[in-house]
Amino acid sequence: MTRRFRRILTHAFPPVPGNGVRWIDHGPGFYERMIDAIDGARSYVDVEMYLWDDDAIGRRFVGALAAAAQRGLRVRVLIDASGASEAEAPLGAVVAAGGDVRLFNPFRVDVLSHYVHRTHKKILVTDGCRAFCGGAGFSQHWSGGKRDERPWHDRMFEFTGPVVAQFDEVFEAGFTRWDPTGPARPDVAADKLCGIVPPADGDTTARVLRGFPDARDFRTLVLDAVRGAKDRVWIGTPYFLPPFTLRRALGAAARRGVDVQVVHPSQNHAHPVLWWAARGRYGRWLRRGVAIHEYQPSFYHAKLAVVDRTLAIVGSSNLDAWSWLRNAEFDVAITDAPTVDRIAACFEEDRARSRAVTKDEASIRGGLSLLKQRMALWIEHWL
Repeated sequence: MTRRFRRILTHAFPPVPGNGVRWIDHGPGFYERMIDAIDGARSYVDVEMYLWDDDAIGRRFVGALAAAAQRGLRVRVLIDASGASEAEAPLGAVVAAGGDVRLFNPFRVDVLSHYVHRTHKKILVTDGCRAFCGGAGFSQHWSGGKRDERPWHDRMFEFTGPVVAQFDEVFEAGFTRWDPTGPARPDVAADKLCGIVPPADGDTTARVLRGFPDARDFRTLVLDAVRGAKDRVWIGTPYFLPPFTLRRALGAAARRGVDVQVVHPSQNHAHPVLWWAARGRYGRWLRRGVAIHEYQPSFYHAKLAVVDRTLAIVGSSNLDAWSWLRNAEFDVAITDAPTVDRIAACFEEDRARSRAVTKDEASIRGGLSLLKQRMALWIEHWL
């Protein structure tokens, strides 16, 4: 492993009480909240983003960040060299205004084997006081759709309170691994930054989960929670291709009477190969007692997990090999029962707009369908 991927965050973050959390469905709503946070910032803005397109939404964020830098704020941006390649040139405006833009894992022949590691994070932090995370990038995919598609369904989560300091620490660790793309800029004076743990601002208990290249807290927490679940395991994910260890844990939970349910995309809106790979295990899931629901209105890109009334996880992680093994992800674990129940209500809203897969349709396997499923499962590790 190269020095860029050395571990920096050596200890897990503790749960902290006293946080505020709100979630916003659909692109226009959460983009407005995020732009408002940038426009209202007084000291600094930090962004780490996987997908950033050069379209109306992407350019709007470039403009807001450039304007923040021109106001004298410290503006730092870390984009994935692959997923956000369209934004690299437009973000030159942020650099020209005094911001610091860096690329996560740009292509290098001498470390080609490490190029599979991407930052899949979608986070925004302003002034150490407001922070956003979730599954949405900066793209019209989420606001109005592209070409003939409908807008993708997703949520972004806005946090205030002490947990924002953990957002700051994760961003700092990731950002400092990579070199600037422009000339070095003087930092904002320390007395202009919050520099302290934000005061309590609600009743939510939460902690940030570390991800690659630091320890993968999401993987450990999900496995332990599913193995110990007593009442429910509800999962919303755009890619339901869990690794063997999690498949075994989910199946065991269903067999001991836990209510295990999954919402993921329907064939009409999903990537065909990914849908066929997930479809290849429908029969086995249903026989074990796991309920599968296909979201109908559009592509389902939300990411959430609820276990009993003791845990909810929101953020960027999918249930596939990329999130489990390769990507740098950002997730938040929530552990107070009232907020867990509110996240569970989000799952129920998604399930209400979905169609339950039946055992009869899962057992229908024509020759062509069977071939598609088998071929997709053969390459599942790279989907």
